Amino acid sequence: MQTTSTSVRPGGQGFAILITLVFLGVTLIIFASVMYWISGNAKITERNNQYNRSSGAAEAGVEMVLSQMLRDFNSGTLTSATYYASLPANLNQAGWPVTFKYSDPTGTTTNAIYVLGLSQQTNATSLNSEFTNLYGFAWNWTISAKATPVLANGESVYSVPATVTEQVDFASIPLFQFAIFYNIDMEIDPGEAMTVTGPVFCNKDIWAGASDLTFLSTVAAVGHVYTTAADPMADNYSGSGGPTFNLTGQPTSNNPSLIMPIGTNNNPNAVQAILELPPPAYAMGTAPAYTTNGQIYLANGADLYISNSVSGTNSATPTGTNTFVYYDDSALTLMTPDYYILKTGSVTNHVFTNLTAGVDCTTNVRYAGYSFITNAIFYDWREGWNGGSGYGNKGKTVQAVQIDISKYNLWLTNAYQSNNATAESTECQIHKGHTIDSMYVYTSVPLTTTNLPAVRIVNGALLPSPGNTRYGFTLATEFPLYVWGNYNDQDISGTLSSGTNTLHTYPSAFMADAITILSSAWSDTITSKNPPGSSATVNAAMLEGIVPSNLAISGNYSGGTENFMRLLETWSGILTYNGSIIVMFDSQYATNTWLPTGNYYNPPTRNWSFDLNFSKGQNYLPPLTPETRALIRGQWGETAP
Repeated sequence: MQTTSTSVRPGGQGFAILITLVFLGVTLIIFASVMYWISGNAKITERNNQYNRSSGAAEAGVEMVLSQMLRDFNSGTLTSATYYASLPANLNQAGWPVTFKYSDPTGTTTNAIYVLGLSQQTNATSLNSEFTNLYGFAWNWTISAKATPVLANGESVYSVPATVTEQVDFASIPLFQFAIFYNIDMEIDPGEAMTVTGPVFCNKDIWAGASDLTFLSTVAAVGHVYTTAADPMADNYSGSGGPTFNLTGQPTSNNPSLIMPIGTNNNPNAVQAILELPPPAYAMGTAPAYTTNGQIYLANGADLYISNSVSGTNSATPTGTNTFVYYDDSALTLMTPDYYILKTGSVTNHVFTNLTAGVDCTTNVRYAGYSFITNAIFYDWREGWNGGSGYGNKGKTVQAVQIDISKYNLWLTNAYQSNNATAESTECQIHKGHTIDSMYVYTSVPLTTTNLPAVRIVNGALLPSPGNTRYGFTLATEFPLYVWGNYNDQDISGTLSSGTNTLHTYPSAFMADAITILSSAWSDTITSKNPPGSSATVNAAMLEGIVPSNLAISGNYSGGTENFMRLLETWSGILTYNGSIIVMFDSQYATNTWLPTGNYYNPPTRNWSFDLNFSKGQNYLPPLTPETRALIRGQWGETAP
């Protein structure tokens, strides 16, 4: 008998429902978890977004204060930390999706941020960032802002603050640390092998178009560095090709500009004003002249002011005086003349004021002046080219105030009688920390088509060193400057400098409208073009103007850095130069364009180098060295609550 067994599944429908409910529950749990995760993630995202907004607001507060400080630093009016800490209260938040209140990092000071300024350095120190290998006077500041959202309708429900802190240095950088510095376009095409040993910087564009040119240090431009054969700054002018850069990564373009020592921007016309007589607000001899901003003008900063201005010519006692020397320290003090020509025909370095003295009394004085200052007349064929004809077969007549350094040394050390130079030099030591080491020269000779007012330095092989000091010597003028013969090539021991060895020189500088070097063979009596020249050694930093290339004139070239020092002779020897080349503006007096060799000059063999003394520290820099200004950003960080 066969039986069949049938299995029975009790409650099958109910079991299916149970399984479905279980899966539904699991799904709901997962969904709830997902939704919770999404919600939590949205909250985290929103908090992160709010933190980023707070961080941006805090950074905006820091940058607003920093921009105000930078503007004031560039204009010489950087003030107290308390003033800048109050600035974020004025931050315009109109249109922001979330508004913020500001405080210091602890939150204890509201409606303000934290600003701390250390004492401004009086000693130069090594700089960092893009200014590595340079030194300057750094002023360290810390700026810290805490931005906290102010909750209101429609704004985030999360009050997530953020703090941003930045450390910066406002640095004043002495310009003569650069081998070459241009505030206008720079061109260089030496035509013979040349090596630039120090750093190069240009606030505009650089064209280096010579294959025989080598740069050993950094080369940086705010604009672009061109190394093509064709000069983009001069129409139809070309060099031999690109130079050699010994440092990896050089040259660099699009660098931040360095701010010039005057004005709110780098306008060359504004920069040129440092060579001019100060404006009325900082007039010489007034109290404002001796403020930080007043001392930017070299006439105010110099120890001696020399003038033959119209107001003084033949209008002082003794009758005949037409040159004046003033000591400049909190006021202008007229220095007693030390050189007299008497009506009896005799010459003396001393004169009595007692009328009973007879021959030597002041009523017998035909001329009173200074032993180291004379007038000189000679001719400049570059400035008087006039199509090659000159004026009366001569170049432009140069009427120069001439400074004889060897006689100045004697005057300064009181070897001549009846002058108060030694007393004033002692006072200078007390007030300024150095003996008299700088002069500013102004001449009233008018600039005309045929006459050029100027200053000339002669007999400058040994610079002043009273008491065997090494303060050096700087001469500044707003007029063209001529340097005749060797300059600053020995020290008081008589040891000569040689080539690039400047161990036996003193810190020195020339600052002028244009600078022309006359060889030791120069003669004022020769009026023809291309007079014979010999050799010369000049050791001094030079700041001047040039006549730039003109793109509108085919072949018109500035002469380049290689003709930075102007020449007027057919040189037969070597021009040795150690210094720093600084071009700040377009020349205002010596404005004729450069002409190629063979017209009014033929070049010497150039033995040029950056004076390495200038890189040793502030004590090795020339007096009155101008300073550029820069912002150096240091540590930056943000802090979450």
